[in-house]
Amino acid sequence: MLQSHPDSAELSLRYFRPPAGLDRYFQSIFLLETFPPEGGTITDFVLPTWGIVSWRDREAMTMRFLNGEKFDAGLAGAVGPFDHAARLECGPMRQWSAVLLPAGWARFVDAPARAYGNRAVAIEGDEAFRAFWPIGDALFQGAPDAEAELQIILDCLSRRLEAPPREDEARIEAITAALMDARCANVSDLAEKAGLGRRTLERVCESAFGLAPKMLLRRQRFMRSVTQHMLGGKRPWIEAIDDIYHDQPQFVREFREFTGLTPRQFAKLDRPMMKPVLLEGMRHWEEVSEIASEF
Repeated sequence: MLQSHPDSAELSLRYFRPPAGLDRYFQSIFLLETFPPEGGTITDFVLPTWGIVSWRDREAMTMRFLNGEKFDAGLAGAVGPFDHAARLECGPMRQWSAVLLPAGWARFVDAPARAYGNRAVAIEGDEAFRAFWPIGDALFQGAPDAEAELQIILDCLSRRLEAPPREDEARIEAITAALMDARCANVSDLAEKAGLGRRTLERVCESAFGLAPKMLLRRQRFMRSVTQHMLGGKRPWIEAIDDIYHDQPQFVREFREFTGLTPRQFAKLDRPMMKPVLLEGMRHWEEVSEIASEF
């Protein structure tokens, strides 16, 4: 189902909920169209995220990482699980993206997530992303048609469902649900909530989530705080900070580690893409939490 957000003067961002079957593996599929002033660009952040695979109608996006590394995104690329923010800059373009859940990474990418953690790569020729190659070959062949393009993506992804699921899929989904529990303050809590031993938890996290359990928990509480701040109108940071932080200085230190900025500097930035992305992410995880609470 199409989830539309109001278009700004510079971009249009439309979400499509994955249908039954694919919704276990993908958080969302979205179409981004950017219309910067002639000769200009749009800039924004991408916050710590799961894996994302994207296809563009032209080479018009650049990512800059906290370590200074620059990645020219090309026509088809992917980012692995990230534990820090990256800066985006893009010119006029149309881009389709599929946001992989950890179970989706395990089923659709033929490589451990840890091999792509904090990395952006071109997927053309990368055997790990072979399942996505037909999409790049078929998109943007005619006049823009969002519904037809979406069907190309869904048809391709659905073919992957014909293969048997990975053996760790139930464990991956248990960890995913446990991460949504704000009461999980440490790795022991996470292991208990997921019903797994510590060694199994660490192995599955590195394989499907791309990050160690401790970092996953830190990233999750940071994202809860940012989401509460951004979606709370003029709510001050002190009211948005997650309860698991010991104090405000700890939050500020982690904020700088994840973004390279102070909370005050971050709040002053233009973020044309980030708010609708957070809204969609929040919708998804609220649904996950509701399902998990039933068991």
